[in-house]
Amino acid sequence: MRKAALLLCPLVLGFGQLASATTLPDLNQKKAVGDIPSVIVSGMEAYKAKGPDEAVKAWIKGSPIEGSKDALSQANALRQVQDFYGAYRSFEVIGTRDLSSKTRILYLILDYDNGPLFAKFVVYHTEQGWILTSFNFNTKDEMIPSSLP
Repeated sequence: MRKAALLLCPLVLGFGQLASATTLPDLNQKKAVGDIPSVIVSGMEAYKAKGPDEAVKAWIKGSPIEGSKDALSQANALRQVQDFYGAYRSFEVIGTRDLSSKTRILYLILDYDNGPLFAKFVVYHTEQGWILTSFNFNTKDEMIPSSLP
């Protein structure tokens, strides 16, 4: 039944809108691991080691959405993806877009045993460092800009 629900309803989660491919510039700028904001890396490490709940908590720690029920519900969505695709394995940054000196969008692929999950993270640089302001996940690749390599 879970598979049927997942197939019938595309998984589009998170805050904000996923920008359409026609409005995005070329995202061919790959970031080295050291260039990825630590808030993203720590969430991915928490996901691998401790699961979806800890990943979401790590991503939203210190951000305006910390404690938000909507943000915390993202863990349920990640569990549904795991039910469909199997265990989470790793991630890759497939593109970034600096909107300003303080705002960056990162596009990632999360790899599971049996398929990819596409992700968009919006981060903002504060005096304390990078914080997450929004994130979206989707199982459909067309929700990620087509200008990526």
